[in-house]
Amino acid sequence: MNEVKWGIIGPGQIAHRFADGLKEAPSGKLVSIASKTQDRRSSFGDKYNIDPALRFENYDEIIQNSEVDAIYISTPHTLHAEWSIKAANQGKHILCEKPGAINYIEGKRVIEAVKSANVFYMEGFMYRCHPQIAKLISLIKENIIGNVTSIEASFGFDAGKTYPDSRLFNIHLAGGSILDVGVYPVSFSRLIAGIVSGKNFLNPYKIEGTATIGETNVDEIAYATLYFNNDIIAELSSAIRKNMDDIAKVKGTKGSLSLTNPWTPGKEGGPHTSSIILDIGGSQQIIEIKVQEHLFAFEAEVASKAIIEKKKEAPPPAMTWNDTLGNLETLDNWRKNVGYKLPQE
Repeated sequence: MNEVKWGIIGPGQIAHRFADGLKEAPSGKLVSIASKTQDRRSSFGDKYNIDPALRFENYDEIIQNSEVDAIYISTPHTLHAEWSIKAANQGKHILCEKPGAINYIEGKRVIEAVKSANVFYMEGFMYRCHPQIAKLISLIKENIIGNVTSIEASFGFDAGKTYPDSRLFNIHLAGGSILDVGVYPVSFSRLIAGIVSGKNFLNPYKIEGTATIGETNVDEIAYATLYFNNDIIAELSSAIRKNMDDIAKVKGTKGSLSLTNPWTPGKEGGPHTSSIILDIGGSQQIIEIKVQEHLFAFEAEVASKAIIEKKKEAPPPAMTWNDTLGNLETLDNWRKNVGYKLPQE
């Protein structure tokens, strides 16, 4: 195999971004789409020139089709584990949007399924594959800010009017800020704490959290403090009811490193520049990372190349299987700490 043929389940907004990125990934190609809605299936298929014979209403059809090598899953959260397992059982490689499952128990079932099926699986944290993160890791390893002492990370927005049936506010669809955007600060802090200890990630030994639970019983604003056994403390926040500054900041004994746009660095299409601010004693230096590719091209290429090379996991800092499980466990503990339990649990 020298090119991975991708099918997409769920043509939502992020699926369009992935499809655009896939156009610029030399090792992958989009060939199929599955959607239960005729209009969305047709418009997506027309936009990306998908053969009408490979546009499916039934998800089972796309994972059973021999023209499809790998599946990108961008359904609501509650369907991620189910269709990852079903795709694995059909021998398909998988890139699943975050979170890979609604909790650790589901995630464990996914990893067991992909391991048994001997297929590739990666949880889709696009920012982990972007050159910006590789540069940040390099700077930390160079000890440019001294010994890392703390991390700040947040991702929050105001979704506006409450729509109880929308995925953000529906508890039965695993709505709320922690599982929608809190996953990013958690994954970032675990990554950085791990790098400091010479590992690919590190799980916190303790978590303290607070949250505002809204009228639909999901967390709308949430805060957490994570404690790691290398003495690093991470202060995290997430929201679907409050606009927050998107922050990813690493503080050390000599200074700090801050990502100006941590979760979606640069433009989604075409050449873009992302920045890291190095602050030493109040003197700032802006480190620019200039890239030519689409924002999602990096994730698409990381997954496609790994599949071609017959790897079952992506190379770090992309999400490995154990990294995904550690992230889910931390999210479970955050939700437990603030009293947010899903009906499925």
